[in-house]
Amino acid sequence: MRRLIVCADDMGLHPGINAGILRCYEQGIVRSASISPSGVAFDDACRSLARAPGLDVGIHLTLVGEAPVSAPGSLPTLAPEGRLPEDYAVLFRRLLMRRIREEEVERELLAQAARARDAGIEASHLDSHQHVHLHPALLPVTIRVAQRFGVRALRAASRVMPMTGMKPALISLFARRGVTRIRRAGLRTPDVFVGLADTGRLDEARLLRLLGRLPAGTSELVCHPGSGDAAIASAYPWGFRWDAEAAALTSPVVREALARERIQLVTYKDL
Repeated sequence: MRRLIVCADDMGLHPGINAGILRCYEQGIVRSASISPSGVAFDDACRSLARAPGLDVGIHLTLVGEAPVSAPGSLPTLAPEGRLPEDYAVLFRRLLMRRIREEEVERELLAQAARARDAGIEASHLDSHQHVHLHPALLPVTIRVAQRFGVRALRAASRVMPMTGMKPALISLFARRGVTRIRRAGLRTPDVFVGLADTGRLDEARLLRLLGRLPAGTSELVCHPGSGDAAIASAYPWGFRWDAEAAALTSPVVREALARERIQLVTYKDL
């Protein structure tokens, strides 16, 4: 049997991302989303979720690129100027040089999980912005946060496909090493992680190709739909094609492919 979790990331970062995710849930194949409690559009995202009670929601733990949820001045090594590290490369370098205290990371992640809980979100899983929770220095903290809040699943997989490029290779290495530890802690994970090499450019052709190669077991497809490329890019100049991803995820051709390939759409709650 082939089962697929289609999870839309970055909910809460921008109203356009929230709108795109909601559309892909109502009209497409998205069944799960990850919400960032530190996002400037978090409140807007919570209002969107009120219109989508069937959407499975996880917490998109955020240690890069945003302002922290914790009180100003409480993270002198993690966010010395009131901002988290610019991206995963900066974060990993500072971790390697032992310039970030673990207790500050845990304080911030607990604050993010608490903000989601206080907003009424019952998280099915934890994942993270730029997948940094899989780093060996951050995974134990993430597991403790999951256990503290009763979250039963984490994004990780023993297999990443396709694995092209430095970042997918690094995440694959971290994920394979982390899966055993995660499952020993009593948490669940998908079997396979797909689409990482297509982050930000998952159009219909790429999505159909991925579906045709999907292996047996439970896979997770991470996607980034949105509504209004120009508006989102003004805040996040990543070069993503949010509108194209939304079009692919709502495509009738993709729905037909799922039926033809006998791929069952599931969520983290089904693990």
